[in-house]
Amino acid sequence: MKNVSKKIIGSAMVFFLLTGLSIAQQNTTGSGTENQNQTQTGEQTATQEQNQTGEQTGAQEQNRARNQYADQEQNMLRSQNRLNQQNRERFRASLTPEQREILENGEMNQNQKRNALNASLTDQQRSMLRENMEMRKQQRNEFRYAACDEQQQQMRQNQESTKTQTRTGTGTQGRGGR
Repeated sequence: MKNVSKKIIGSAMVFFLLTGLSIAQQNTTGSGTENQNQTQTGEQTATQEQNQTGEQTGAQEQNRARNQYADQEQNMLRSQNRLNQQNRERFRASLTPEQREILENGEMNQNQKRNALNASLTDQQRSMLRENMEMRKQQRNEFRYAACDEQQQQMRQNQESTKTQTRTGTGTQGRGGR
């Protein structure tokens, strides 16, 4: 019986020893897994922060580029406006006193003034007007093609809106709402 009890006690000790070792390995492996999880989580957080920082930097660069682009557009528009103003002044300076009277006549409507003025224009004045119209058309096209997608979409919407207003008669009279 002593032998049997020794064998049982020995087996139990081996059993407890093996159980203890396997539990210890699981804890070590578990803590290793936890460490791996923590490391992975830390790496993911760092990656997300880098991505967010990169996105913020990218957004800041886009904003800077847009602002620079908007500044360039504004400068382009200012120079075009100055040039158009100079051309208008040059054309007005070329008008004869009779042509000025036609423009200042309060009894004629705009179409009558336009027809009378066109009939009285010299070849040089016609050429000047034609050049000015071509230049403005070219400026419009340059602006359209230089615009970003959002601006082009906005221009299309404005154009459609203007067409709708013109068809229904709710738009402004004359050019540019003057």
